[in-house]
Amino acid sequence: MEIQLPEVPLLRIFSLLDGLSLLRVCQVNKYWNKVANSDHLWRNLCLKRWSFPYQCLGMVTWKQFFLTQTKRERRMACARPEDFVYKEATGNLGILGPMAYLSGGGFPMSGQEKSLICTVSSKRMLFVWDVQEVGNSEGDIFTLTVPELRNVSKVNAFNYSVDLLRCSPDKKWIFAGGIHQHIVPRVLVTECLLRPSADRAPLSVSLPFPFCCGACWAPRRANRITLMFRRASFKKTGFATFDLTTEWTQDGTIIQANQIASFLLPINMESPICMGVGDGNVIVFESGPHLFLFTINGFLLQQFQDHQLTICNLWVDYLRVLTTSMDNYLHLYTWEEEGRYPHLKSCCHLEHRRDDHAPSCYYSKAICDNTSIVCVVSRNRESSVLVMYSLNM
Repeated sequence: MEIQLPEVPLLRIFSLLDGLSLLRVCQVNKYWNKVANSDHLWRNLCLKRWSFPYQCLGMVTWKQFFLTQTKRERRMACARPEDFVYKEATGNLGILGPMAYLSGGGFPMSGQEKSLICTVSSKRMLFVWDVQEVGNSEGDIFTLTVPELRNVSKVNAFNYSVDLLRCSPDKKWIFAGGIHQHIVPRVLVTECLLRPSADRAPLSVSLPFPFCCGACWAPRRANRITLMFRRASFKKTGFATFDLTTEWTQDGTIIQANQIASFLLPINMESPICMGVGDGNVIVFESGPHLFLFTINGFLLQQFQDHQLTICNLWVDYLRVLTTSMDNYLHLYTWEEEGRYPHLKSCCHLEHRRDDHAPSCYYSKAICDNTSIVCVVSRNRESSVLVMYSLNM
């Protein structure tokens, strides 16, 4: 400690530390405290952990952001049913369809702490929205502005319906696919949709797996995507993982899709409907009442049965996995990153609707962030209820 390293090499050393270690070196002396509190170090930790393109945090520093988010994640991971405030949305909402979090999503940006939900109802109503790409039944992909919903471009991807549309975490790639037997899924360059050429098709690459019924981008590997596909008259289900790269040549830009792994599930396993990915090396999916965690090469890591009946919906992000079931319960898991592969920790079991034990004949769906869980519960063909669980902060 008698020799004081210059600030630049010390910053380089500190950049190799995790958040907890960085907090510890802050306590060594005033000089180390000054260097370890560098906004650059904490910004890199935030971007590495959460992979979001925030440009402005208002009055919040990157260190404050990191500590607040980490505290919320830990609180959500340790939450019990009594830690939540239960609410239901009222009014004639009709049947609520797909939903998503808008910007905010539990992140404290510019002092704001809001979890905004976007959903569409059967009454042709949008309840708060955030739209980037939309596909239709004629194989077209529309790119729209937010929130005005002004049409930027229209590109025809297939001759059949676009059933799957997924944007990569860095917004660079768009995956488009469909369940029709003649559709081979494609990955398009987002820039070509934002600035389409009248005389040239958008840059894209095909992934040779028809009957694609699911696709997920790796949250922390923006160029990696995993597909779920059917084979042998839909009796077999498999997964294939690709890494996408771009190469600039004299003739222009070339997109390459390198298949790095694939496997088929056992034929006696019930075919999953939903899937998600963890760090890019693991796949999570449901099969009946069970939840499975496999590596991308087909090695079984974990199996859970926290539900009594079939899991009907699965929601996955880089921190959590949320399942909903026909047994009228939802279950929360969190990712743990100890060991070679990440694994799941079972956390919390919640009712779809409190004190409502009527059997469910319709699929429910749920999503969550660091402070709330939102679930759409349908009891008949004409209406549904938006249920919200918020952590009592």
